[in-house]
Amino acid sequence: MWYSKQLRQVRRARKLARTQQHQLVALELEGIVALTLHSATQTLTVPIERAAGAQVVDTLREALRERRQVLKTEARQLRQDWWESEMLRARQENSPPDQPLAGEQTAP
Repeated sequence: MWYSKQLRQVRRARKLARTQQHQLVALELEGIVALTLHSATQTLTVPIERAAGAQVVDTLREALRERRQVLKTEARQLRQDWWESEMLRARQENSPPDQPLAGEQTAP
């Protein structure tokens, strides 16, 4: 159950990153004229030229691509962990009962 919850969260994060990539493309086509930075207590909007906007878009595109790649790897690892735990559980369920050690008496 834990694996499926984690996998859902990773899939949502990947979908969000993909959506952000599409939004970034749309903004790039329109032309970025300003950047707004947010902190916990302040907001700063900086007007920029088109060339600077293109550089920012390239940097953000690369960051989003890397984020999606990390999430893809995490999802693959979660599926691998789930598969291994299922195989271990199946082996434990199908193994014969514990055999008494040599010299031990069995209960009648």
